[in-house]
Amino acid sequence: MTQPTYSPPLAQPPAPAPAKKPFYKKAWFLVLAALAVIAVVAPKGGSSGDDSASGGSVAAGESVAQDSTDAVAQESADPAAVGIGQSAADGDFQFVVHGVDCSQTELGDQYFNTTAQGQFCLVDLTITNIGSESQSFLGDNATLFNAQGQKFSADTEAAFYLENADSLYEEINPGNALNTKVVFDVPAGMVPSSIELHDSMLSGGVTVALQ
Repeated sequence: MTQPTYSPPLAQPPAPAPAKKPFYKKAWFLVLAALAVIAVVAPKGGSSGDDSASGGSVAAGESVAQDSTDAVAQESADPAAVGIGQSAADGDFQFVVHGVDCSQTELGDQYFNTTAQGQFCLVDLTITNIGSESQSFLGDNATLFNAQGQKFSADTEAAFYLENADSLYEEINPGNALNTKVVFDVPAGMVPSSIELHDSMLSGGVTVALQ
């Protein structure tokens, strides 16, 4: 009887090694690339934001500066709210300016007098206490202005030589009124345009046109 011939199984060829991914497709490379992009883009984005914020701040600053300039120009262009002969109130005092005289260079008499550095401007006014308690009036709290915006303070020393020196210091009770003059020593030829009057040193004041 013929025995079957045994043939050993043929050896299978080894499986080919899996192909390696290119390095630029590997996860670690993609993560590093993403981080690099973020690092490059982020400063630019921040810079853009800063520039935008800075531009916004500059624009806002310019706007505020322009508004301030416009406000000052408007304030200079606007005439005083009241004029000679009209009532103007500040705090507990109501003022009525009757006129201004800048024609004198000397005050007093032949024995007791003073001479102006330029010329004296005497502002004639009435002060009425409209408050509920006594209030002191001081001429030093008044300020004179010319059309150029220059400020002139009251001349307390010169007020001594007036016949009635009530503008130096006078207590006014509620409901009472004081007629007085405030003296200013100003350059010769200067024409006052307005006066700012106060019921106290720290009050807001009220402006009266003199022209």
